[in-house]
Amino acid sequence: MKTKPFSITGEYVEKLKSTEQISTEEDALSYSKYIPKYVQKNWKKIFSKQIYGFGKDILYNKNLLIEYGFTKQRPPIPEQGTSQYSITEQNDKIILWGFGMVFATKNDALFLWRHEFKPKLINVNLIPSHLWEPKQLQQQSTIPKTSDQKLLMLQLLVKSMKWLEKYEKWVLAICGKTYRDKLLQEQYPRHTSAIQLDEKWSELSEKFTKILKTFDPEQNYDEVESKPIQPNLEQPSQSIIQPNPKQPSQKAKKVCGACGENYPEEVSFCPSCMWEDFAC
Repeated sequence: MKTKPFSITGEYVEKLKSTEQISTEEDALSYSKYIPKYVQKNWKKIFSKQIYGFGKDILYNKNLLIEYGFTKQRPPIPEQGTSQYSITEQNDKIILWGFGMVFATKNDALFLWRHEFKPKLINVNLIPSHLWEPKQLQQQSTIPKTSDQKLLMLQLLVKSMKWLEKYEKWVLAICGKTYRDKLLQEQYPRHTSAIQLDEKWSELSEKFTKILKTFDPEQNYDEVESKPIQPNLEQPSQSIIQPNPKQPSQKAKKVCGACGENYPEEVSFCPSCMWEDFAC
């Protein structure tokens, strides 16, 4: 019997760790300029557990992903890819594989790689309808470079975490707390306490919402899930995201009491280390 090269359960997904998918040092530094490394690390740990959880949900009785409303598509050659699960909720579309997830709105999309914090923007019109391998996304996805692209990426990332939190709450309601606790304890026995994914996503979405506010402190991102997302990246001139009229050099600065970095007076925490105590 032939084994699949990778699956959403994670049994063979380690084979996907090729050099072209592992983040380069330059890529990591690009994200670290505006997202603290420990926040990236926390996201990666929780997201990896989430993908593992999705894989176990497939094996639960009648398949929880199908019960939730996902549609399954199998690759034409099972040995060459992983099944794709997709669902559309209002204007948002979620696509799952063993190697990651795409969170898409009407105009834009974000690819989340399972093994690294390396969120990439994708033009929704360029996402193949039948996608079985991560290399099919390589040419269509891009690391955010400009301020507008970074802001868009963070908006989509926060929305994806809020959806993941909602999904986990649904799993808890259907299966009970012991279901997730048991499967995560089996896979991650070193954890002394239960890992509640819905709470983890809630905590992380709050952190990333704070990071969003560093781009424009006057903008309210507390309800980012209900806000319209920036139009397609191919039309940057029509972007609804307006730059802050105040130049950074004109803003009053505070000094972080923990790491010594400067940050805007309007922001209530240090973007570099997430320190939320009194500034110097």
